Amino acid sequence: MTVLATTRAMREEPLLSHESAAVLHGLPVVGPWPGKTHVLVDSPRGGRSSGAVVRHGVSSLPDGVEIGGHIVTSVVRTVVDLARTRPFVSSLATADHALRTGMCTRDELMAELDGVRGRRGCRRARAVVERADPRAESVGESLTRAQMYLLGVPVPELQVEFRDEEGRIGRVDFWWADRGLVGEFDGRAKYGADGGDPGETVWREKRREDRLRQHPEVNDVLRWIWAEAHDQARFSRVLGRAGLLPP
Repeated sequence: MTVLATTRAMREEPLLSHESAAVLHGLPVVGPWPGKTHVLVDSPRGGRSSGAVVRHGVSSLPDGVEIGGHIVTSVVRTVVDLARTRPFVSSLATADHALRTGMCTRDELMAELDGVRGRRGCRRARAVVERADPRAESVGESLTRAQMYLLGVPVPELQVEFRDEEGRIGRVDFWWADRGLVGEFDGRAKYGADGGDPGETVWREKRREDRLRQHPEVNDVLRWIWAEAHDQARFSRVLGRAGLLPP
């Protein structure tokens, strides 16, 4: 609503960028949305920003796409711009989502990175693109993996399927095969926040975990929630109790 109201008040149709493009594309971010609208302007020195608009100067304007009558930077450019300017935990979630939903490919992101080579934040953006993974099924899982990178935790396998004599147990979010350790991010949707019966959901999840713990390859199951993953200090304690933190 902030973006739409701001663009209506501007004299010319702007090229929306950064978070303002992300929100129209449906790309997620971790953390609060900005209170200002971000646009690109054709000026290497930038433009005059105001209390409502942040103008980012570029030597040449990229091609935009139309969404709901508004011109925004492409998904590829938006992901790269956010990777250059937002914290790693947020930009990795954005890149994961774009890859998972087929909005762009890694090759397209790498090509876009070549176009912003030498600009501020390009090295950080490359680190995001190189670590982005379409197998992350939620923003919470992306946030978790980003914290693991920042804390130096061995990167686990993602979305590994387990079976037993009864058949399919299901896929786990994270799997450290050398430790026999399963890691699970507990989003609220698992427990009825999506409209399902909370009691039935809890029972199914408990039965699933019991079967995982009895699996011959599994030594332990580690679980955490959003509040723990979002707070690096709290999350480091969760990982530390499982012996995952490096010396």
